[in-house]
Amino acid sequence: MRCRKNFVDLTPVERERLADAFNDVFSRGVISNFAGEHDDHFNHGIHWGPAFLPWHRHFLLRLETELRLFDDRVSLPYWDWTRSDSRDLDVEPWKSFFGGRNNSGGRFDHWDYVRRSDDNGVVLPSLANVLAELNANSFPAFRAIECGTHFPGHNWIGETMAGGRSPDDPLFYLHHCNVDRLWAIWQLNHPAPAFEQYSGASSTCNEDSDAFVDLNSPMHGGATPASMLSHTALGYVYHPDDLLLAGAQAQGMAGFVSGDPLTIALETPQVIFNDVPEGDTTHRAALFRITGCGNLMFQAAITSGPFTLADPGPYSFPGSAFPTDQFRVWVQYTGQAPGTLDQGTMSVVAHNAFGDEVWRDDDVPIVANSVRRPRASVTLVLDESGSMLANAGNNRMRLEVLQYAATTFVDQLYDDNGVAMVAFSDAAQTVRDLEVAGALTSGVRNDVRLKISQHGPPDAYPHTCIGAGIQQATSLIGASPIAGDFDTNAIVVFTDGIEDRTPRIADVQDLITDRVYAVGVADAANVQNDILRAIADDSGGFMLVTGALAQDDEFLLEKFFIQILAGVLNRDIVRDPEGSVGFGEIARVPFSITRSDIAFDAVALTRAPQFLAIALQAPDGTIVGVPQLPPDTYRPGSASRSLRVTLPVLVDGKEHWEGEWQLLLALMGRGDAAKLTHMPGAISAPGQAPRLPFHALFHARSNLNMRARLSQTGSAPGSTLYLRARLTEYGRPLATHPTINATVTLPDQSTTVVALHETDVGLFEAAVVATQNGAHRFHLVAEGHASRGARFTREQLLSAVIGRVPQPGDPRPGDGGPGRDGDGVKDFLCCLLSERVLTGRFAEFAKRIGIDVDQLRRCAKRMCHHRDEKEQPPILR
Repeated sequence: MRCRKNFVDLTPVERERLADAFNDVFSRGVISNFAGEHDDHFNHGIHWGPAFLPWHRHFLLRLETELRLFDDRVSLPYWDWTRSDSRDLDVEPWKSFFGGRNNSGGRFDHWDYVRRSDDNGVVLPSLANVLAELNANSFPAFRAIECGTHFPGHNWIGETMAGGRSPDDPLFYLHHCNVDRLWAIWQLNHPAPAFEQYSGASSTCNEDSDAFVDLNSPMHGGATPASMLSHTALGYVYHPDDLLLAGAQAQGMAGFVSGDPLTIALETPQVIFNDVPEGDTTHRAALFRITGCGNLMFQAAITSGPFTLADPGPYSFPGSAFPTDQFRVWVQYTGQAPGTLDQGTMSVVAHNAFGDEVWRDDDVPIVANSVRRPRASVTLVLDESGSMLANAGNNRMRLEVLQYAATTFVDQLYDDNGVAMVAFSDAAQTVRDLEVAGALTSGVRNDVRLKISQHGPPDAYPHTCIGAGIQQATSLIGASPIAGDFDTNAIVVFTDGIEDRTPRIADVQDLITDRVYAVGVADAANVQNDILRAIADDSGGFMLVTGALAQDDEFLLEKFFIQILAGVLNRDIVRDPEGSVGFGEIARVPFSITRSDIAFDAVALTRAPQFLAIALQAPDGTIVGVPQLPPDTYRPGSASRSLRVTLPVLVDGKEHWEGEWQLLLALMGRGDAAKLTHMPGAISAPGQAPRLPFHALFHARSNLNMRARLSQTGSAPGSTLYLRARLTEYGRPLATHPTINATVTLPDQSTTVVALHETDVGLFEAAVVATQNGAHRFHLVAEGHASRGARFTREQLLSAVIGRVPQPGDPRPGDGGPGRDGDGVKDFLCCLLSERVLTGRFAEFAKRIGIDVDQLRRCAKRMCHHRDEKEQPPILR
């Protein structure tokens, strides 16, 4: 709810905002347009009749809307001409703001209006004049204010304010805001049905037939009188006026209301914590609806139950300059053993600015129930079409890049996660049924790692049937006797191609009942981006596309897979920097942890993990080695070294939690440079000792979350890519105003930085126009302070593809005709082998000249094996 204040009661900051917003609407021509509209209709429907008050109320609302396009914190103030401090324009704060009578030295000297140099004998209304009008017992009697206290405000200023273009003078809006206030006060003191609040009966003021608009008929501009009758329904209130109240009481006006009363209502009958996972801490709020002007101070206390206040208070309302009618007291609860039901109570007391108690509830109920922590399974759906043998762009085959990344993914799974594997090319088959992953060296994990190492096409011939892979995965999950043990059964699709075999993705999308994540290798020319991305997004997952991998993208696919794991498990990436380490040194990688974080994984990806030692340094400098951590914290993977840490960390009885931690990395050995030279992935520069590159990645189970999405208007160059990220802490928008920037890697490998703007509390948005064909990668980095003041970072990768993307109904790459799968070359060769070209004598002739007809038959059958038997050439039979 917005509060319209007396101009003299505005703070200097509020006046500055108002002046800036006024000058903005003037620069956009709004003021001139408003003045022209007022002038054109001056004697045609907006004056001299019952429409006068509702039309001008709507007129002010329209201006406020324009002002708030510049600054949403602005509300129109009013000019109370009855007050002694408001009857001279050449004193402060009027002179420096409005420029006095000569319109100089103020904030609007450049506007198009003039004022008379004196009052010309016009006297501004007194408090007695106003009270007489407010004492009117009917709307027709009250609307005579138009010819009463309304007139002097215009004529006392004179010149522009006394004519049809009076809205050219900024004082017009404050003057009419006061007229609107008096109408609102009259309405508060004369509650009645709408047909009595607005009437077309005659008044003592001049009358014009055009201004006699029926209650539900549109006035000029479209609004009806009925829609303007409740100012609170329109979103604003007026502060009670003590001087007006005193004057009314002196005249015996019993029960007089001088402004909108301050009211507090508890809108949540109880604070409910539904299904809180065991060990998780979360916040829920008691919501209050507050109407009226003025500041309040709330105090709260938990009076029973295993609950605490998220912030001990006291709490002030409003909490910021942005208008609101909502106030929340946040309660904290940590999940107990599954099945636990908890109850409690809270007391809340509110005091006004004078310290008077204005509201109290000593028995706000709180209820909570705890559940088992959600478990997740992941079914890997991996491409083994022939194109997987192609170069990924960094001197490695796509298959090799996949094997590294998928193995790292298996290493990073949690022990209670489920894992399964499907492979697809022309068709799909289950490679590993769904089972619980178990310990890091369990038989299940080792078997999946083995299957990944054996994954791949026998040669370059197999095609791509992504739909078959998804179909097989859904069948596998549906048939698994343990699928019901998991709250999420996610599917992770890895592909490097565009589907060219049935069933297609669109054919199987109705089978998808849980989240789908997808990773595409290569670029727009050979990644099935559109349909697969849509299915992933619609299911609650997402798709990432690498583009052609550069040499410095060594661990990009591993990062993609770990971010997917974080998505499946609802975890957040804290940081993912890269670095290198040489013999005789310690690489230090800082990362920030807050009290909102519950646990974190510190992962070091490297191609020679067997040489890497790993430890932590706590915020106070304490070194935390593997021996100081609980068993199973240290997790050595085939391409990584990790520490899986639950917070707080206790070392020698001391708790370590929020602050800047450091991951410490060192090479084990005696510093033999020759040994390092032969390590996989080692790098060296002329004249320098070789070093081992690594990529550190930190992800946390946390109550401080960033969730980002990317959408695009199309797939052609010139399309707009929209970034949208939301930051929350304990489920509520993070109100500390952090920053989010995105580093964009374009298809030509150049980079640029895009800033996301905070468009609402905790909500950040940006738009980028894509001008290049190929994959666009976005690395989002959020940084700022958590609600308790500790520094935090969050990171996320997003991607979009611009370029040739197949659309439904378009010819697919390789389509050989209606109902047939293949490519043009294949169709041509199959045609050459048909009986229309090669007669039955060909086999005999071929054998005579040394052609191995059996081998030719095998090659032809492999190429044409998807055709119906009746369509196959005789040589294949």
